[in-house]
Amino acid sequence: MALHPKAELLVHILDPNASVEGNFRVYTVATLDGLVLNGLLASETKTAIELFDSQGKKQTILREDIEELVASPLSLMPVGFEKQLDVSQMADLLAFLTQRGKYVPLDIAKVATITSVRGMFIDEENDVERLVFDKWGLVQHKEIPFLVLDPKGGEVANAILLYGPNGEVCRRMPRSVTVPCEGPVARLHLLSGVSGWGFPYGEPETVSMIVRLKYADGTTEDHPLRNGVHFADYIRRVDVPESEFAFQLRGQQIRYLAVTPKRSEPLESVEFVKGRDQSSPVIMAVTIESP
Repeated sequence: MALHPKAELLVHILDPNASVEGNFRVYTVATLDGLVLNGLLASETKTAIELFDSQGKKQTILREDIEELVASPLSLMPVGFEKQLDVSQMADLLAFLTQRGKYVPLDIAKVATITSVRGMFIDEENDVERLVFDKWGLVQHKEIPFLVLDPKGGEVANAILLYGPNGEVCRRMPRSVTVPCEGPVARLHLLSGVSGWGFPYGEPETVSMIVRLKYADGTTEDHPLRNGVHFADYIRRVDVPESEFAFQLRGQQIRYLAVTPKRSEPLESVEFVKGRDQSSPVIMAVTIESP
């Protein structure tokens, strides 16, 4: 929440049903024995679904017990919440929601380009081309928290994959992706540092990806990340000097690296831009460190 402007949060509080993303829609389940449940769809399999109710408790319902399952266009967030508050209390609430801790994991859901649990580079059915975490959600490398999106079994894009010329899948990816990032940033932490056709493949020290920082005053600052220096191949553990091994994902790896802005002025966004080499870089999660 801390990364959203107060004006944007105020709109969502006053009109929670104006824009409801799919994963925040309310589902109503009627069971064969007459029970009615409302909540967010947490997960589903062929045999059961799981709902988070308004108290955050998880309810599991077997599909064989479901009489009706209906998705509502409405948000679980109640309408009319603002009637409980005066102006100063609303100001306090917005200040609380936008107060930052030392680390703020960014939500990349709106800009993710691919699901990491299907083949990401050449063939969507290729099992070795997948980056599968033991745990989705908040993970930690050293003291730094990262938000790794749950791919919902391959139905949801949960990673940023940029264009690469060598594979059928990665050729369809964009050459740049922009993540909103408002306010001052001391460091930008990335679960990344891997690519298709990364080191020891490809030409060493060619630019795999550029991290382009856009400041609130309109100026930009580029940080080029290089193959064999910051980036290595994803398919097994390969170490390079300017990133470090973070997680073993079955036989594959994801690495950690950080980018330090040269200026202390507030940022507006971070753009990940494909470099000119043959690799296809991956970003799984981004966390900012506050000054």
